[in-house]
Amino acid sequence: MRQGSLAHTRSVVTPSSSRIRSIWITLAALLAAGWSTNHFAALLPVLAEVAHISKPGLDAAFGLYALGLLPGLLLGGGLSDRRGRRPVVLTGLVLCAAGNVVMLLWPTLAGVLIGRLVVGAGVGLVASAGTAWAADQDWTKGAARAGVVLTTGFAAGPLASGLIGQFTPGRIGLVVAFTVPVLLTGLSALLCLFPDHASVVVPVTKPHQARVGSSPPFVEDRRIGPALAAAVPMGLWVFSCVTVAMIVLTERIGGQYGGPMLPAVAAVLALGTGILVQLGTRRLAGWRPLGVVGAGLAAIAFVISGVAGGQMSIATFVLCSLIFGAAYGLCLGQGLRDVDRLAPRSTRGLVIGIFYVVTYTGFALPFVLNTYEDTIGASAPMVVLAGLAAASALARLVQARRGDSRHFE
Repeated sequence: MRQGSLAHTRSVVTPSSSRIRSIWITLAALLAAGWSTNHFAALLPVLAEVAHISKPGLDAAFGLYALGLLPGLLLGGGLSDRRGRRPVVLTGLVLCAAGNVVMLLWPTLAGVLIGRLVVGAGVGLVASAGTAWAADQDWTKGAARAGVVLTTGFAAGPLASGLIGQFTPGRIGLVVAFTVPVLLTGLSALLCLFPDHASVVVPVTKPHQARVGSSPPFVEDRRIGPALAAAVPMGLWVFSCVTVAMIVLTERIGGQYGGPMLPAVAAVLALGTGILVQLGTRRLAGWRPLGVVGAGLAAIAFVISGVAGGQMSIATFVLCSLIFGAAYGLCLGQGLRDVDRLAPRSTRGLVIGIFYVVTYTGFALPFVLNTYEDTIGASAPMVVLAGLAAASALARLVQARRGDSRHFE
């Protein structure tokens, strides 16, 4: 029998109640981590007004978060492969809470920069180890479910902080907005302390047993290289899309619109659409062109943003946010499915970490665009990004049409 041929289904029996509890603990951790990091977007106008932090400083803090993510994502995934998912997720939640406490007690530029770095490291641990944990618990849709829940946290955080900032202005609003994620991550960390006896179920089926249109089964002969080759081009357009909608486009709307609610509205539009897209395409998980559509939509949204230039109407803003959100959902869902079916189980956490490193580079995009807008204009960078997204869509289309079994079987 050739190497990599699949044996009959094998599994480790798991007590249902323990397994369900483990799944809920994982999802609670991902939701809290997403909330604790992205709620900061809605507080940018409040920090500028109350703490008198400059716009370049806030843009730097927003992007610097990605720097803190790198060690968390890379070390967290690989470490969870060797030491277990739970302790890595627990450590990440503690760091998320600690970073928000720093910003709560020290609302200055230095405090915000340090706090965002710490939060970034914590979210990196939770996102990589938590997604791998979810995939361990459910091989068919665990990683995709983790992406939906993490996205929900990303959307709920800015909405809640935006409402708090709108109706509880001033320093009291800041205190409340930072306290909520501290409590959420703290509660999730406590849940992680409860032991369970859930075992991982690893079904292995023969190729002909996979249904047409379903997500291909996990197999033991997969390698890191093919998994990354399929997933990384999708990862480039995940957070690039939502951060442009939430940070860049909101600053191009003039008139009476502004304050903490506008980033919150952008988060709901973009991330809410991303959630719906991820849920709506579950039945199409095995359809190869999903990634093509996602990158193509990103290209379209960048083109519209480029044409609008430095001043954007509210209607154009809403349209771009919705398209960016759909692109986000498709690219994130497709990338996680690629990792789920192509990465070896022994290194799944590492591969997820690398994938998320690529996705989170998008958090640096608003800082770059806003820094050079006065020099090169508002439209040119968007056109360049549209071209790169279109190239990613074309590359994905070529891969799919080739039917390369190492990438798309």
